[in-house]
Amino acid sequence: MRRGIELALGPVLLCFAASATGSKALFAIAIGLAVVYLGMYLAVERAMQRLVVVRRIDRHEVVEGAAIQMQFDVAGIGGLPAGLERLCACGEWHPLDVGTHSVSWTINQPGPHVLQASPLRVRDDFGLFTRLILVGEPEEILVLPSPAPAAQGRRRGAMDISSDPEPDGLKSYVVGSPVNRIHWKSAARGGELQERAFAPARDHLPLVVVDTTGEPTPAAVDWAARTAAGQMLALARGGGCRVLLPGDRTPTTLMDPVSQWPGLHRRLASLGRGGPARGTRVDLREAVHVNAAAAPPHAVVPRGVLPPGVIAVGEWADA
Repeated sequence: MRRGIELALGPVLLCFAASATGSKALFAIAIGLAVVYLGMYLAVERAMQRLVVVRRIDRHEVVEGAAIQMQFDVAGIGGLPAGLERLCACGEWHPLDVGTHSVSWTINQPGPHVLQASPLRVRDDFGLFTRLILVGEPEEILVLPSPAPAAQGRRRGAMDISSDPEPDGLKSYVVGSPVNRIHWKSAARGGELQERAFAPARDHLPLVVVDTTGEPTPAAVDWAARTAAGQMLALARGGGCRVLLPGDRTPTTLMDPVSQWPGLHRRLASLGRGGPARGTRVDLREAVHVNAAAAPPHAVVPRGVLPPGVIAVGEWADA
């Protein structure tokens, strides 16, 4: 409103000056300026009437550090002395011409987020008049923690495979394996020489305990999610593990890093405050204990700034 008043004052003041001095040139300039202002205003209004913008995102689940592609389809604004602009993550406005445009955004903060309606603006070519618009409905995006490299060490809680083995199918024979593991029936049928595969009993798989009790900072909780993800994946690829997340009464077994991992990965992205459920007995000396409150200061990475229009679910719900 203030800018509109300032723009209108220009031609008015020139008209007063032309009347006071009797200058036809000043009067002509005032009329020309008024015509330009009116033309740019009508161009913006016409663009608002014709403009059609559709926003889409390519995914609703992404590992932190990976880009989300946000696509804008723009139509109806061509042929006018006005254009459409989007707000960049750097805080500047960039043009969106007629057609399809892809914008990459990276969210370096695990957890559920909401992508709010995108702020766009219609502006005339002289930058005199601007109209702000919001495009798209709020959409939820789950940002998964990026697994940190697992610390090397013994598989705590796991027994040696020879002490309490469980049959786990067949696999190709490896030279040097004990003879009593060879599956002679398959050899007798003339097939590939195979041997029995064994895995440790599930009760003796290593246990990963994720603990967010106390008052850890959000960045420390992120560290716990990344560290636990790395430990869990490494143990799963090495034969399996059990996982006890905050609020759980019993551990969840993770044997397959392909089919079973996504569900646990999503739970790590939404870690709350707390530890094992009350009454759960856990020997932390024999577990991989990931404690957010004990996160090493040098390993805790401050949370990154979210792109414009992206807000954590908790903050969005409180707004």
